Amino acid sequence: MSFVPAGPAAVTKAAPARAAAPHDGHYCDGCQPPLEYTGGPVMDTRSPEGVVVIPVFWSPPGTDQFPGGYVNGIDRYLADVAAASGQQDNVYSVLTEYNSTADGSTTPLKYHITAGSPIADTSLFPGNGCTPDSDAFAICITDQQLRDELARVIQANRLPMGLGHFYPVFLPPGVETMDRDKTTSASSFCGYHRLFGQEPDEVVYGNEPFEASNCDGGQSPNGSLALDGAISTLSHELAESVTDPNAESSAWLDHTDHEIGDICAEDYGTASGSVDPAHPFTTEYNQVINGDKYYTQTEFSNWSYAHYGMGYGCAQSERQATTDPARSPEDIAEVFSEVTPNTTDKNDAEAELRVTVYDRAGDPVSGDAVNFTAYVVSGDGACGDFSASGARTDDAGQVTTTYTGSSDPVTCALVAHEARGGHSGTSRIYQGKAADTAPQAVATFPSTLEPGGAARTFTTTFTNPSNEDIRGSQVEFDVYASDTSKVAVDHSDLHVSYSTQGADGPFTTLSLHGSTADGSAIYGIISPKNGLTAHANSHLAVYFRMSAGRTLPTNSTAPQLSLEAYLDQINPASGAGTTIADTYATDVRLVPPQPGYLTAWRYVGIALVVLFVTIGIVFLVRRSRSRHTADPH
Repeated sequence: MSFVPAGPAAVTKAAPARAAAPHDGHYCDGCQPPLEYTGGPVMDTRSPEGVVVIPVFWSPPGTDQFPGGYVNGIDRYLADVAAASGQQDNVYSVLTEYNSTADGSTTPLKYHITAGSPIADTSLFPGNGCTPDSDAFAICITDQQLRDELARVIQANRLPMGLGHFYPVFLPPGVETMDRDKTTSASSFCGYHRLFGQEPDEVVYGNEPFEASNCDGGQSPNGSLALDGAISTLSHELAESVTDPNAESSAWLDHTDHEIGDICAEDYGTASGSVDPAHPFTTEYNQVINGDKYYTQTEFSNWSYAHYGMGYGCAQSERQATTDPARSPEDIAEVFSEVTPNTTDKNDAEAELRVTVYDRAGDPVSGDAVNFTAYVVSGDGACGDFSASGARTDDAGQVTTTYTGSSDPVTCALVAHEARGGHSGTSRIYQGKAADTAPQAVATFPSTLEPGGAARTFTTTFTNPSNEDIRGSQVEFDVYASDTSKVAVDHSDLHVSYSTQGADGPFTTLSLHGSTADGSAIYGIISPKNGLTAHANSHLAVYFRMSAGRTLPTNSTAPQLSLEAYLDQINPASGAGTTIADTYATDVRLVPPQPGYLTAWRYVGIALVVLFVTIGIVFLVRRSRSRHTADPH
């Protein structure tokens, strides 16, 4: 499935068949790679023609027509993909990592695609399907109506069926579509793929509604966001159809039932260049296929993920998937986003979306172009608007924009897509009654800390009131300088340990990094590698112990530090992350040791000294008495 974007182990095993994941937003919340083979069929890539793609352009007379260059652009793309079959330098080559198993025999997929003759369908649109969401659409077509029309077209033109053919159906402007789960192209998805019919006459098809924007990654190397977005959506659906055509008997899925394209949705990878030097951040391309330039999302590579780990599962080609990413440390590694607050209780309520871009060396990236858009994850209605459609990162690698919510009680995904590396970060905001399912965070941070004194203990508790687990959970603990502090604290001045198993531990040392100098922070991360999950309708508690080095200066009246903790969600394939709950900051004073802590130890020391002195005096007195007794004078 492909959803409306905003605009930042290779061994398989058999398992029971699972249905493909439901619509859950373009960002792959809780994906758990690698992909595993679940026993269902894949498409037939090993026939003389491979997978034949036959596009259907459904546009009746008297309705809005496809804009100039749109149909020809899609036809050219399919011809290019077919001409480049077998090569290792475009995104379709990643499909060769996967296979099917039948009767004990394993058959690898091939990159073998044939461009079929396009079909111009001028039949009238049916009525009484669904009601358009807004005045922007003149008609709404249901998935069943689309199936019925495609079946008629196939029969009328005596077209072939089966797992060797894929039929993407393109619809013109002004037409909204509704999937079988009642989600619509107006707010929830860019396209999807499905199958109907029985073997050997099943029909694998894609729904490709016209989207003027928001499905394009912010780039238009072919001069049209609508065309380039349609091509990227087509790429997503074709790759998923080849590896997992039948939702009723699925083939390749991850542990949370997401497909090869879902895991890397919103991730495009580093651009190869731009077609227009005057507009370098809006005309980038990342694929050169048969000599033509395109900008399409990456696909998930089991090989790359198994060899290079978290954050390196999304590949632009098989050649790139098998190249050590450490060779390019200047590449963009991560886009992290946070919306504050993450709920809006009324119409026109505002929230701030902050995005930070890092390279693989962990340094902030300045001057990177970031664009913003939003889509509905759950609920009926629409999202709000941004104060700006895009901005460039500052010296700290950050951009901020203001989001103004709508009056509709929906959960929205706010997506920030950066241009230089082709990555994105997605935050969720909960409007109106949807706030009842928003994750929450509280902490029992101490108000004082004693340099050289005993460790202070506190707890951070993250609540997930929804009915779905928050997988890929990450807890970040940060220490900032307070607004009144003039003292820079280094991570080596603090010691923090944590436990996720209860207040009695066991406790593990939290690796700290950074400094509070120049507005920066000290931070420590408990990553998804530690197996954190904020379970549905439950709490995730993390217990901390924290102490400060004795060399830190004290101030009994003014706070010098500020503590804050976050619950993040990380996509392990792309490394994209978002903050979903925030304890907010608590100021801390560094105070002199108080009785009961350091002073108590001094008392113990003094007592020991007195004890030893007393023993010495007693010894000397006894020795003196002994001498007097032995001396007759």
